[in-house]
Amino acid sequence: MQTIPIGKSFELILDTLSQCGSDILKLSDEMIGYYVLEECIIGATSFFNKFTLERLESAGIIDSEISEKTTSLQRKLMNLDNSDLWNVQSIKNNPKWKEIMDLSDEIKELIYRKWNDEEIVYLVAL
Repeated sequence: MQTIPIGKSFELILDTLSQCGSDILKLSDEMIGYYVLEECIIGATSFFNKFTLERLESAGIIDSEISEKTTSLQRKLMNLDNSDLWNVQSIKNNPKWKEIMDLSDEIKELIYRKWNDEEIVYLVAL
């Protein structure tokens, strides 16, 4: 089995963070459901794992704070998966979902404090 290139792993984490951040609330209910309830949970399960985060941290792409917060975000999402809160109305109105979106936004902010847009383009090409 071939390992995903480190730049692609970083790109997939960024994509997943975008799928569960507060900007998602600007979309239609149908798109919120698709991005959060389908795409985000797949990404969180697949790309917020210990192996990927350790690779990115070892390469200096993320730091321990970003890694720890990403692990926490994964745990929070997994706790809601298939619960009574796993629906669009809860995403829009429930404080647990607000906490998830705020944490996703915080992680993205930490990444963008560490790297500018040009550097991120370079990193995802690795």
